Amino acid sequence: MGLYIAMATFWFIAIMRPGLWIAATTVNILFMGGLAIGRITSIALDGVPSPVFVIGLILEILLAIWGIINLKQYKFKPGRD
Repeated sequence: MGLYIAMATFWFIAIMRPGLWIAATTVNILFMGGLAIGRITSIALDGVPSPVFVIGLILEILLAIWGIINLKQYKFKPGRD
């Protein structure tokens, strides 16, 4: 739970400091993508879970994709500020 609180705190701070936008978006992509990959692995090994967890998977995938789209839309290039 501490990881979730730390990520949410970082995202909130990034709202207040636009210079952290790229870092916060990248962390969001990694965080949501990691959760989605974990759920997909769980589905592959354990079978389909309850509908609530499937909805969570869909939302995690959508948030990760949304972050990628935002980085591309704003012409993010790694290694550049």
